[in-house]
Amino acid sequence: MRFSPDELAIRRPLWIALSDLYLDTEPPWNRVAAQCARSPFAIPELQRILFDEVHPVVHLNLWSAAGVWEAFDEDWLVSRIVSRRRKPWFRLPWPEDRRYPWRELKPLIIALRQGDEPVR
Repeated sequence: MRFSPDELAIRRPLWIALSDLYLDTEPPWNRVAAQCARSPFAIPELQRILFDEVHPVVHLNLWSAAGVWEAFDEDWLVSRIVSRRRKPWFRLPWPEDRRYPWRELKPLIIALRQGDEPVR
């Protein structure tokens, strides 16, 4: 994928936050939702960033017996996302709104953008 320097500056903290949802620990839902809520992206674009950019790079960590627990190396994460050639051509057959972790994250982002305090 190709990103301008400005796009990288906006996306990098978002990628890092979203990657925390794939660690082998309880996700920091409120912190990740806050990072998403502060971003300039609409909800559908945040969903695309999660599933097209972050998920393909880190999703296998959830299946690993010795997965990453604390944090993905930020430079590794960004370079892997940037080096991907294209968006995924295959999608799971059920709606992404029902897929983990989006079904947990989306309501928190919406609550924060509406000025409500998310409960977790």
